[in-house]
Amino acid sequence: MASWDFPCSDPIDANITVASGSVTMTAAPTDAVTVAISGDDDQFISQVTVDFADRHLVVSEPQRRGFSWRGKDLRITISMPAGSRSAVQAASADVRCLGEYGAVDIRTASGNVAVDVVRGPAEVSTASGAVRIAEAVEVNAQTASGQLRVGHAHGDVNARTASGLVSVDAADASVTARTASGGIFLGRVARGRADLTSVSGDIDVKVTPGTGVFLDLSSLSGRVSSDLAASDQEGDADLRLRCQTVSGSVQVSRAASADRPA
Repeated sequence: MASWDFPCSDPIDANITVASGSVTMTAAPTDAVTVAISGDDDQFISQVTVDFADRHLVVSEPQRRGFSWRGKDLRITISMPAGSRSAVQAASADVRCLGEYGAVDIRTASGNVAVDVVRGPAEVSTASGAVRIAEAVEVNAQTASGQLRVGHAHGDVNARTASGLVSVDAADASVTARTASGGIFLGRVARGRADLTSVSGDIDVKVTPGTGVFLDLSSLSGRVSSDLAASDQEGDADLRLRCQTVSGSVQVSRAASADRPA
């Protein structure tokens, strides 16, 4: 195991590049940036580059070559001041972002991604793995195989998955969601535009009471239903809701009154 400690209390920019293993970051009030790297090969760990200057942290492992380099997973743990920006590139690694960030940009070919709070944009891409974002201002996320879950989005959401559920518990702005063989769920939406498309999955949308809605709902072979009263659809629309699926069902209903945003 190797560790580094750099004095710093202001938000930083962190860039981490790793082939396989795991990356766990924590952004919270602190007076230092710390990095700890562990694994099964101390010689390999000693070749990892860790640089910190002008509030920029760079962690990168050496280029892997030959059969003998395979199977060398790294476990990277980093703590940084709250509000920091973090970027991670990985081939096969799970990534966890605990705490509060200014922005995140995470790209991994294979691995799960979990993010707590982002006060700016959250960019997440994984080919095979689940994505969970608890809260963010803006979300742009995609996964080929895995679920994609967002707790609360204050700004626009753009979500895509080939095989897996797309779920947004609360959306304060527009949502665009595309999935081939997964369902789409919006737990609360009140304004903007919701453009939802699934080939073989169900679409379930709950609209905040009192919202004026323009509805465009269709399914080729599935059931389409809405329990919104006529008064919810008259006048200038606060929300334009477009739901399309080929073989799934579409259901639109009111969200519980307690879920209505202040």
